[in-house]
Amino acid sequence: MPRVEDVVFPRRERTEDRRKERWHRDVLDEVFDRPTLLAVSRMVSSGHFSEVDFSVSTGKEANVFRVSGPKGFRALKVYRISNSIFRNLPPWALAEIRREVGGGSFPRMVAAWAHREFTSLGRCHDAGVPVPEPMAQFRNLLLMEFVGVEGLPSPPLVKAVIEEPETLRREIAQASRTMVEKAKLVHGDLSPFNVLYHRDHAVLIDVGQVLRADHPQAKEMLRRDAATFARYFSRQGVECAPETLYAEMGGDLLP
Repeated sequence: MPRVEDVVFPRRERTEDRRKERWHRDVLDEVFDRPTLLAVSRMVSSGHFSEVDFSVSTGKEANVFRVSGPKGFRALKVYRISNSIFRNLPPWALAEIRREVGGGSFPRMVAAWAHREFTSLGRCHDAGVPVPEPMAQFRNLLLMEFVGVEGLPSPPLVKAVIEEPETLRREIAQASRTMVEKAKLVHGDLSPFNVLYHRDHAVLIDVGQVLRADHPQAKEMLRRDAATFARYFSRQGVECAPETLYAEMGGDLLP
């Protein structure tokens, strides 16, 4: 019976290079605790992917990895099983999670958080919002479409060179508007850090903090998103008043 570690990090990869060995061990210690390794093994056994390739991004609540298998590349988001991930959550999101699981252990709450993002991604994807397609969710793992070119991840806007910022501004505004109009959601945490620049187009990610469009704080959060991008596009040479962008992003549709 192979060890779970050898399923997640195949030995042929772990022995090729000492630097890779150290990196794999650091990741293993930081992110892949025993329950998470078992969850990954379950996904591998279910045929979702066969190997964890490398880290794509590191966040306060989760890490994202490229994984691969017979179906090609996928993105695996691994939420840390710790109470620390809830320190940065807005009150409404935390309240919804507690209502869903009735309090309980942190692993159950983290699993509920992963499921919340999985269902929000599905709702947005079905509505035509440019987001990664969700594939599967199990415990603290979320498997989704890999957004990249030739196996390399597409960068977030903060690391990208934007060719046509005005076109991108219209795309992001329309994506947010579609989210409000069709999915009945407001992103709530939209910024250049969680919009990918993929083949000169915008892809929205990190939708775990979405609000319903009829939520009392939806307007406030959408105004914050609009103000963030008004500043960003001003630095790109495209002037846009925050209130104008707010309306374009769907603010005029909110109740």
